[in-house]
Amino acid sequence: MGGHNAGEVASALAIDSMKRAAVGGFSSQESVVAGVNAANAAIHAASGGQSDQRGMGTTLAAVIPLPAHGDEPQRMVVTNVGDSRVYLWRAGELKQVSVDHSYVQELLSEGLVTAEEARVHPRRNIVTRALGIEGDVNADVWVVPMLVGDRYVVCSDGLVDEVDDAELAGIVGGNHSAQTVAQQLVDAANSNGGRDNITVVVVDVADDTIAVESPATIPSDVSTKPRASRKRKVLAAAAVVVLLSLGLGVTSWWARDGYFVGFNGSGDDAELVVFKGQPRQVLWFSPTVRVRTGVARSEVFPALANDIDEQPTYSSLARAQAFVLSIRDVVAAQASDSSD
Repeated sequence: MGGHNAGEVASALAIDSMKRAAVGGFSSQESVVAGVNAANAAIHAASGGQSDQRGMGTTLAAVIPLPAHGDEPQRMVVTNVGDSRVYLWRAGELKQVSVDHSYVQELLSEGLVTAEEARVHPRRNIVTRALGIEGDVNADVWVVPMLVGDRYVVCSDGLVDEVDDAELAGIVGGNHSAQTVAQQLVDAANSNGGRDNITVVVVDVADDTIAVESPATIPSDVSTKPRASRKRKVLAAAAVVVLLSLGLGVTSWWARDGYFVGFNGSGDDAELVVFKGQPRQVLWFSPTVRVRTGVARSEVFPALANDIDEQPTYSSLARAQAFVLSIRDVVAAQASDSSD
């Protein structure tokens, strides 16, 4: 993280920790989260030993393939902490999979600024999460079906601060190799100003294998009496009513807070949706449907459907919506292929 001590040390520790976790293999999204947590712990521990490393931190963005299950396609885990991003190019369309953990992203999610205003906001580089700053970290994780022809772009903010989504899509969608595209993105960012370190990795899914290319870039440093009078009893009763009212108010707020993904209904016809509220009903407060996809459970790969049965929760509607829409896109692509 720029402006913090020893950002390059934090970055190197994160990479080494994730490499060690990869040796044992990532078999599930939980194992990926465990790897990220281990990286955070390593950086946080190191930052307490030397004064020149105190407060160091780094952002993280990663794409990690999970093992295939039978005839089902492999799945890709996308995870991020901070404002480094992951994009997916699929079927001629570029989508941002990750969601920035930044001050400006929170303004954008609340509708307080536009996307154009966010790009030039003076506080756009303030991150709200990073590895190593606290003893615990909350990484966002998405599980996306992996299809031949997918192209992932993993990048630091040094790229996206200089290259807008339209230009990014034009380069990523070009008929060039992953290596060439990665270099073109770095060149475009430098041509547009290059005011920060630029790190880009391009990952292509081709012929059921993973090919990874990255240009030579500068590593991004990321930076009580027994008997009471009647009056007291009345006051006590009033206090209980007030506390009960407050408790119900807090319960009501908590029951309706947050978002989760699940199936609305039962059986194969249950629809994939985003709910607002808690996965389990609290008192008489039930979750409500916020995003519908039109995707039936029968259209979702069984392993992914089992993951959705766990009703993963999200801190924002944008993150939950991005997850379900990525599944909808895969279902639509498969339907198109089968009709050809």
